[in-house]
Amino acid sequence: MKFMKRLVIVSAVLLLIAGGAWGCYSAPLEDGGGDASVRAEGQPVNEPPPGEIMQSSAEQRSNEALGEAIEALSRADSTRYSVYADYPQENRQPYIYQSESMRSASMIKVFILGTAMEQVRDGRLSLAQTLTLRAADKVGGAGVLSGYADGSELSLDTVLRLMITESDNTATNMMIDLLGMEEINAYITRNGYTDTILQRKMMDTQAAAEGWENYTSVSDLGRFFRRLYDHACVSTELDERMLDYLKGQTDTECFPAALPYAVIAHKTGELVGLYDDGGIIYADGHDVILVVMTENYSGRERAIRTIRRMAQCAVEN
Repeated sequence: MKFMKRLVIVSAVLLLIAGGAWGCYSAPLEDGGGDASVRAEGQPVNEPPPGEIMQSSAEQRSNEALGEAIEALSRADSTRYSVYADYPQENRQPYIYQSESMRSASMIKVFILGTAMEQVRDGRLSLAQTLTLRAADKVGGAGVLSGYADGSELSLDTVLRLMITESDNTATNMMIDLLGMEEINAYITRNGYTDTILQRKMMDTQAAAEGWENYTSVSDLGRFFRRLYDHACVSTELDERMLDYLKGQTDTECFPAALPYAVIAHKTGELVGLYDDGGIIYADGHDVILVVMTENYSGRERAIRTIRRMAQCAVEN
């Protein structure tokens, strides 16, 4: 009889442990959003950054649990999901799922920001210098500058801030003109972002129709945000300035909605068929560098709900 009681207790404990491991994704999504059989399953890849990482068995199990959760969410939808999760306060390898060069939408703007801040550091630009807004600079889509009067003078700091916080397309094109597309791509290459390239301005529909597109990957974005987190991107002072811009992101539909208690420095991107979110989640001693990109989504709202669930799983694991 005592043996049977012990057996019942041990079985109950094992069930509780299993329930905790599956808890962040076991519930079904709210509605249908595509046939999971449409896309290839894909496999997660644990790719260490430069230098060997010796992670403990517990940390390895955490990555395995995260991988199971991310894969389950991805398989439940025909949308193509790509995920990067890094835990800078832990001795864990980054978790990387289906990373490849994808349409960047507004995520490309963080690399334009990095280029500008390098030139500020080197004395080639000043955050206090002024730029004059011309009628020819104004484009549609995201942002507020297109509503400003022609001839408005703006500090470089203001233009960069609007490019990130409002994802302002006019501000972005002003920066591309100021820096030069070749210089931005040189920064991208110099820093090892091998899946990333800038090939057209924002809202240049003719260039897009001709096949000129901007690309990046969750791995490149993840490495950018990790360097920023470590204050190893440009300089301590300018990295803090960039983090301040990213914390002011006005698009709060995804990561912030999923994690309202966290401080999040992030950038979003959106085009027809895709929605992306990526950045640094400061979560009370369990910080996460998380990037989720999509392509050919089954539906905008469905994709956003799934990304929210992925963000919650990344923090829980």
